Amino acid sequence: MAASTATTIVCIACYAYFFVLFVLYVGWLLPGLTAVVPRSIAPHVSSIEDSRVNPNALTAFATDTFLVSLFALPHSFFARDFVKEAIGLGDEWYRPLYILLTTATLQAHMHFWQSFDASPIWDAQGTSVEPLIAGFFLFGFLFLLSATFALDHFNLFGLSQGIGLDINKALGLNGTENDRGMVVRLHYSLVAHPIMTGFLVISWSATVMSASRLLFAVLMTSYIVFAVKMLEEPDLERKIGSPYTEYLATVPSFCPFAPPSSRRRGPNKSTKIQAGCRVKTESSQMDQRFSLAAVASMIYAISKEVPQS
Repeated sequence: MAASTATTIVCIACYAYFFVLFVLYVGWLLPGLTAVVPRSIAPHVSSIEDSRVNPNALTAFATDTFLVSLFALPHSFFARDFVKEAIGLGDEWYRPLYILLTTATLQAHMHFWQSFDASPIWDAQGTSVEPLIAGFFLFGFLFLLSATFALDHFNLFGLSQGIGLDINKALGLNGTENDRGMVVRLHYSLVAHPIMTGFLVISWSATVMSASRLLFAVLMTSYIVFAVKMLEEPDLERKIGSPYTEYLATVPSFCPFAPPSSRRRGPNKSTKIQAGCRVKTESSQMDQRFSLAAVASMIYAISKEVPQS
């Protein structure tokens, strides 16, 4: 790793920015967190339900959709290998700056998000259900956070690249990959994308579900499913090959209790069709050979019966 003093400072600063902002972001998604974390300790923790109410619902809908897109599009686009190669930055710069961009877009959510319906779809605050929902939310957050360590937390957030040291290995946390170059331990033995699982749980575990909060959950869920199924999994299958395809055939994508994706089971439809066409073609060719042989035999028999002049 071509690390330097500059990359070390940048990666630590980007990581600190992300860590603080993500904690605030989690508080923003769960109303009532400030009852646990006093304002004197975290004065800037506010709730998504405290966002400015826009009387024009269509404008608020468009603004919120744009904010999610502002996070989703760069987050997926700049993670593609061909983009990294085109930009040409080394990992010691690229990964910390990627984390910086991701964090800035999350902060934009908190700052510019708009509510377009002041009356909630449901409000569990003060009810017996609130601790259950908050418990699910906390579980999702901890599952997400711990999954980054099951993978390689310090590499994922650019610290190892920026400092030029394999921090995971230095702390004795190495051994995250099997002999096929895949992480299959802990969370990854339950689901293929545990970080996304955690984010899905916190997206839907809302003690107060307003229309704008529901929009957030729907948009983030749609993005996660699309990005994983259309971008992440195909990329990893191209890189790793059949071992990753076999892994996806045995482990569900997001929910530990769900079956693996049905499209990973056995040969796909096109393969079956192609195989069927080959069998049919070979059968037709064999029939044609048998037919030609029969015709030739008949001609030979008739020629023997015709008297010679």
